[in-house]
Amino acid sequence: MKRSDNISLLVQIAVLIIIQIIICDYIYTGPYIHLTLLPLIILSIPSDTSYPKLALISFAVGFLIDLVSDGILGLNCAAAVMTATFIKPISYITINRERSDKLHRPTLRDVGFFRYFRYSSYLTLIFLITYILFDCAGFRPASFILIRIALSYVANIILILFVSVTLLNKRY
Repeated sequence: MKRSDNISLLVQIAVLIIIQIIICDYIYTGPYIHLTLLPLIILSIPSDTSYPKLALISFAVGFLIDLVSDGILGLNCAAAVMTATFIKPISYITINRERSDKLHRPTLRDVGFFRYFRYSSYLTLIFLITYILFDCAGFRPASFILIRIALSYVANIILILFVSVTLLNKRY
């Protein structure tokens, strides 16, 4: 990867982190919807990154978001690392093993809308299920947890697709 590509990637991830911090601090959607861009931040990391490095980056970004979001410390970390764990298997299932290995990172432009939608949907669901179960398990009824997962999924997939189309789909 070229140096300019590395800088462009770091700028994109920094912009996504800033947007996530703004979402955490200024947008309150009630107890049923949890808005997050962390799955998209993890998807933005190049696919040739080794798993330990990917897990460490995911943990660091999740920890940063936990520190600034006035939430429970560790929720975003755990969900981000769980999402990072399933990046390769989900990309092999949804995109195709050969094609996934050839791509620097799967983008909407490279794999098409439906494959990218499935790829980001599965990883967003993994993130949300981990986050919401750690946040609510033992304290809330199952109906609340299922409604929260469903509503959060719909809101997040719309947000992730919107940001993917507007910010990440461009070639600089």
